[in-house]
Amino acid sequence: MDLRVKKTKKNIREAFYQLRKKKPIEKISVKELSEMAIINKATFYLHYKDVYDLSEKLENELISTIIDSARQYDLRLGKTEFKLFADTITCAIIDHSKEIEILFSGEENNAFINHLEERIKEYIFMTFPNIPNNGEVNIILTLFIQGSYRAFIRNPTINREVFISTSSSILMKLINT
Repeated sequence: MDLRVKKTKKNIREAFYQLRKKKPIEKISVKELSEMAIINKATFYLHYKDVYDLSEKLENELISTIIDSARQYDLRLGKTEFKLFADTITCAIIDHSKEIEILFSGEENNAFINHLEERIKEYIFMTFPNIPNNGEVNIILTLFIQGSYRAFIRNPTINREVFISTSSSILMKLINT
């Protein structure tokens, strides 16, 4: 990708994050965003259809970054790899919590964890094609993913290592059942 295009996209994204910190997405105009990014509106439209398209792309990239951080673990190798997979995703969520908070604030609050759950299940079901229709596995995954995320949001002052070890312990208990 051309260096100018990279710089332009970086400026657009940074401007979007700055505006999104201050206001809901429906209050952000392409004009305001373009001015903050120091580009003209036509340049914005070369890369994105509208601010919703930009937001969706940023959201998908963030979720992909979180999932990709854990793809190094082969879940077929057993519980230890599954634990490392979950711990790595938990760490990635913690590391990207500011971006998550900005992109998924307001009405988008539940969208992040729902999209993440969908993508994690997709990855697990590709690895284990025999379990997608297993209701028990689906329930366990939903409880763990949604529950861990809600616990993280509601307990922001808990030490990172304590949170990860506690969620890992719960995951291992769920896997053993």
